[in-house]
Amino acid sequence: MAPDAGIFQHIGWYVTQGGRLYVDAWEPKFPLSYETTGLLAMLSGGDMYLLHLLSVLLMIGSVCAIVGLVVILVYDITGDDTAAALAGLSLFLLPGFAVRPAYGFKAKYLLVLCGLLAIYLYTRGYPALSGVAAAASVGYWQAGVIFPLLVVGLAIQQRDMRALERVVAGGLGFTVVMLMPVFFVWHSALEMAVQVLLVPLTTDEYTSLFARLVAGVVHFKWASPFVLLGGLGLAHTARCWFRSSDGVVGRTDWWIPVGAAWFAFLIFFVDFETGGYTDLIPGLPFVAIGIGIAAAALRDRRRKQFLGSALALVLVVNVVFLGSVGAIFTPVDTPGPVPMSDLETHDLPQAYDEAEPVPDVRYLYWQQIEPSTCHYRLSVMELRWLDSIGSTTESRCVDFGTARARLAGG
Repeated sequence: MAPDAGIFQHIGWYVTQGGRLYVDAWEPKFPLSYETTGLLAMLSGGDMYLLHLLSVLLMIGSVCAIVGLVVILVYDITGDDTAAALAGLSLFLLPGFAVRPAYGFKAKYLLVLCGLLAIYLYTRGYPALSGVAAAASVGYWQAGVIFPLLVVGLAIQQRDMRALERVVAGGLGFTVVMLMPVFFVWHSALEMAVQVLLVPLTTDEYTSLFARLVAGVVHFKWASPFVLLGGLGLAHTARCWFRSSDGVVGRTDWWIPVGAAWFAFLIFFVDFETGGYTDLIPGLPFVAIGIGIAAAALRDRRRKQFLGSALALVLVVNVVFLGSVGAIFTPVDTPGPVPMSDLETHDLPQAYDEAEPVPDVRYLYWQQIEPSTCHYRLSVMELRWLDSIGSTTESRCVDFGTARARLAGG
């Protein structure tokens, strides 16, 4: 199990035991991830092994659905079945994309799935369901806000006010349902406002643009040239949009470069933990779509065959040798077997060595421990937040008024 999967799955189980999200468990994301794992916890009947298995199966299903949606969307855009197949396979150019689902719940997969589903449903004439899926993408991570904007933009571009109303109604309706436990079960709306809104604005990452670029190359390894090819495909799409000319893509496909630009901005300037690859996952489908568009632009059949062969070779190297056994490079960073005794104490980063070590969240998960304080895992982001408000690990998370007063006095 990956440590972040332990967080999602432990809190999901904890809320089924009476724990209150944002009050008894600190978390800077909207509640949909924990409502999802909470539902899985109820289905598992409190069996932590079954809960983990259900989480793994959900992630595997999400990967399959993401690949299918990318293939369908690229085929709708280009009408080229070869280009669509290459786009779907391109998702595996990031080795961890195929490996990570085996280690438990990860919200970014569901963010991507719901976002792509929102585009698909809108293009199929289901604007209300599109709004629901777009809102769900935001519910899994705030960065998914681009997907509601994209489907609203599509409705505005088509001057379809009825579709626009249904998109908005579907999105608002789902948002109300998603937030109902926060207001009426956990009574943690003010604490949610702190953790979801204030925390991301006050806990910045200090990583240079060059370091982020190098980290991206390191994570993609041999597939890095294909990322550039995807960028060329996205640039071609943007050019067709600006020139209002139909080529391989049409003028209604502006959502592709806009979505890609949004996630590129996040990676290069906002949120990219360079030690891990998972922050690259939300933008990966747009790279894959760009590769599909670039392939469709190749009119020469031999060039397409060469591109397909090169892609297959890189996939073998990246996914089989690199991702699994590390015959060429160090394998993808995934958690190996760890004795439970080693998880009982988790050392904090050196910069915060004055704080007492806490148990690894995976230890809490497998032992089914209900924590006594909301700051029970002390992530780096959490420690930065506590520093910014001059607070210790209190038994309950602070509400909006308290947090604002401490930030103002800090």
